[in-house]
Amino acid sequence: MRRGLILSLWLVTMAVAQEERAIGNFAGVGTRSMAMGGAYVGVADDFTAVFYNPAGLAQIQQREIYLSLTRSGFENQSTTGEFSATADVSNTHFSSLGFVFPWPVARGSLVLAAGVNRVSDFDWGLEVQGSLDSLHINDRFRHEGGLSVSTLAAAVDVSPSVSLGLAINIVSGKDEASNEFISLDTQDYFLERRFVDREEFNDDYERAFTATLGAMLRSPRDDPRLRLGLAVTTGATHEVSYTFLAPPDTAFSIVELDDGTVYTAPGVKTSARYKLSLPMSIGLGGSYRPIPQLLLAAGLQATEWSQAEYSGADRAGLRTNADFERQYDDAIRWHVGVEYQMPQIGVDLRAGAYTDPLPFIGPRNPARQVDPVTNPLVQAIQDRRFLTAGAGFYLEEAVRCDLTLSHGTYEQVEGEETTALREEATVQRLLLGLSYRF
Repeated sequence: MRRGLILSLWLVTMAVAQEERAIGNFAGVGTRSMAMGGAYVGVADDFTAVFYNPAGLAQIQQREIYLSLTRSGFENQSTTGEFSATADVSNTHFSSLGFVFPWPVARGSLVLAAGVNRVSDFDWGLEVQGSLDSLHINDRFRHEGGLSVSTLAAAVDVSPSVSLGLAINIVSGKDEASNEFISLDTQDYFLERRFVDREEFNDDYERAFTATLGAMLRSPRDDPRLRLGLAVTTGATHEVSYTFLAPPDTAFSIVELDDGTVYTAPGVKTSARYKLSLPMSIGLGGSYRPIPQLLLAAGLQATEWSQAEYSGADRAGLRTNADFERQYDDAIRWHVGVEYQMPQIGVDLRAGAYTDPLPFIGPRNPARQVDPVTNPLVQAIQDRRFLTAGAGFYLEEAVRCDLTLSHGTYEQVEGEETTALREEATVQRLLLGLSYRF
């Protein structure tokens, strides 16, 4: 019976084990920037330029302290045959903390900056219900964590209209994953009424170095109407150490008998490590002010996720089984945004949109041929896309507050006919930012 349960859950188990959370889970950086849909490579005129385009730091003429928080919520409605279920994951995260210091120079601009940004969001959940003979199955999968980047950056004007910037980054983070497989004997066929298997993965993404080189063209130099930006970020090579906790293959975590007796099996811990090398990313963007109160911005971010690769030995063999060239698509994020300033009341209104394509396309087992039932591809019915809106206002002369709401959705299907797993997910993020310029 245990073998039958595991085979019935093979598809979802492989999904949780194989998808690399460090690939394609953009968290959204900056309150003002995300209100404008993340179209910031061609704007980049606050601390978050260290992430989007460090060359934009050269525009800043005052010292700045920047802080932001994010409240995020993920909801995933799944359907398998006649069964449906909903999973929720909600957390409040520290998002950004940084300092910008314009260095006094006789001509042009030299600006230094340092800080931390949370750049990847691993929060995700899935609950799947179904049946196997007389058993009702309820399986739950959950990820919580993310990647943060500590940055030291500098920008300089190399001509009246061109600035260059460089950011040195240290990337690190964690991912805490749990899988729970519950089988209920609803028709009283067995002496046992409930079987539970629990697994836990704890991944530690150790420090990895990257660099971002940026360039910006401004016309005119002061109060520019037109800005064009380019940013290239090298890929990180993470050494990922993980622990896996699960009961032995011959036992369940919990077995509850019909008379109420409960038997438990201790988990067996397995530890190993491997290296994950991610590809470089290129950002392009521009902004334009047709009138002084109105700012229009657009941009893109391109990453060849299919070029990711493993290195090093995973002695436990639990992680390094993906074929990136076959299972992952290259992705381009598109960003557009607008800001309208109302100086008479001291309020800026913003709106935007962006796409964040799902890079994993399957199949789950890269060593086997694609099969619509046993080894299907993942079809994006609606790719991940976001609408954003926000406002900024001064609390006092030097202190600015920004609020942003981001709403994202996606829908994907895996498999065909009665075996298909359909996911309809919603991502909500509320961002609060404070900046002090002096």
